[in-house]
Amino acid sequence: MGTRPDAPPIVYLGPSQPLVEARRVLDADYRPPIARGHLPDRYEGVVVIIDGEFGQSLSVSPNEILRLLDRGTRVLGASSMGALRAAELHPFGMEGCGWIFEAYRSGHVTADDEVALLYSPFDMTPLTVPLICVRRWLEELVTAGHLDSMTARRLFGRAQQIFFADRNEERLRLALEEVVGPARLRGLLSASGGAITDIKAADARLALATTRHAILPTAAR
Repeated sequence: MGTRPDAPPIVYLGPSQPLVEARRVLDADYRPPIARGHLPDRYEGVVVIIDGEFGQSLSVSPNEILRLLDRGTRVLGASSMGALRAAELHPFGMEGCGWIFEAYRSGHVTADDEVALLYSPFDMTPLTVPLICVRRWLEELVTAGHLDSMTARRLFGRAQQIFFADRNEERLRLALEEVVGPARLRGLLSASGGAITDIKAADARLALATTRHAILPTAAR
């Protein structure tokens, strides 16, 4: 089965990117975070997996995606559950993009729960900060010379001690202040634009833009 150019992409999206912003990048059939049994049996368009369920529902299995790939469907993953599955299934034809996908594929990050977060079921607003975002933020600060690697490891370790469902912005801020103090933390946040890097959102935007680029004629881009 080939990809039909008039078939809209199916995108499983949740807290990684607000729907209204996603629609500005890609016109698609947007669906809630994917869980076991959500994938179509066949599809002649592109399927993009960004967000997925972890604990409250069974996660989409690799076998479900493999069956879709075997039937000729193009499947792209990024940012969250999509990055995890793309890293696993990249050798079998699932495509991945973004920093998080590359981090898992290379083995730089191994723990699945680094992308986990708590979000509102009503509007998909994130309620906690994923550990992967803390990791990326600290790496950027070290690369830019704003932070030494030893202090970065201490900050990451402190953030890691907080259970993902409890890691809201206030609790995370207080925990990081225990390591470097309030003034130093304010300086680090200021150096990164005032907030911890939202790498999940950045990767989600990249996945949507990549899909748009792949399906649209050159003149329409």
